[in-house]
Amino acid sequence: MTASEPAQPRPEHPEDWPAEPEPTEEQLRERQQRANRATRGGMAGILCLEAFVVLLIPRTIAQTSVGISSGKTIVLVAVAVAMVVTGFLLRRPWGIGLGSALQVVLALTIALVPAIAIVVVIFMAIWGYMLRTRHELVGTPSGWRILIS
Repeated sequence: MTASEPAQPRPEHPEDWPAEPEPTEEQLRERQQRANRATRGGMAGILCLEAFVVLLIPRTIAQTSVGISSGKTIVLVAVAVAMVVTGFLLRRPWGIGLGSALQVVLALTIALVPAIAIVVVIFMAIWGYMLRTRHELVGTPSGWRILIS
């Protein structure tokens, strides 16, 4: 088609559109690799955001009349630092498993600081959603093996 020829209008109904060619194996592999990098990047972002929120909790609780002990503060800061470090390690095959383990560790901190429960529930739901999305996009194995892929 040249510049002087008018473009053919696309049919109104999708069933009348010309068929798209099937993607090749190489294109499918490339899409899978992009989805893998994207989901790992999203999970790293979630961990870093979660670490930031966890670091705000001691400061918030310290403003109340109850306050927070230095031991609890150290535990929360250590968990936050571990989350940031794990965000950088998500490229490794075991990085997602480590991030999932940190979600459990953060859930255990509810025993020390009950005020963190809402944050834990929200971020665990987001983490679970990302695991499920990764499973659908990348085709990771299901069950516990999703954590080491």
